[in-house]
Amino acid sequence: MKLPEIFASPANVRTVLQGTPIFSKGDESGEMYVVQSGEVDIVLNGKIVETVGPEGFFGEISLIEDSLRSADAVARSDCKLLPVNRHHFLFMVDEMPQFALHVMKGMADRLRRADKRAEG
Repeated sequence: MKLPEIFASPANVRTVLQGTPIFSKGDESGEMYVVQSGEVDIVLNGKIVETVGPEGFFGEISLIEDSLRSADAVARSDCKLLPVNRHHFLFMVDEMPQFALHVMKGMADRLRRADKRAEG
C-alpha cells in the first residue's frame, strides 16, 4: 500500500520550500504528513535523527498520542506533503486496517533504526 495514493488530492497537497520548518518541538499536533516528493529532516536537539523521503511519513506519534511535537521537522529540499488530520487518520484506521499496520510498521522501522544508532 502506498500512502500517497490513498491521500492524493491536488487540493490537499502542501508545497514546502527547502529550509522551511514544518513544525517545531513543542508545537500542538493536528496532522501527520506523507511525503509525496522531496525530503524532510526530523531534528532533535539540533541533530538530524531521520530523513523522510517520498512515500514516507512523519508526525504520526504526536497525532496518535494527541501530544505536543517531540522534534522539529524541516524541509531538506522542496517538498510536496500530504497532511492527514486526526479525523482522517481515525477514519482510515477504522475503514482500512492495513493502513494501521502500515503506520505501525513504519514506526517499528524507525525505532529499530534509532536503536542501531544508539548502539553506535
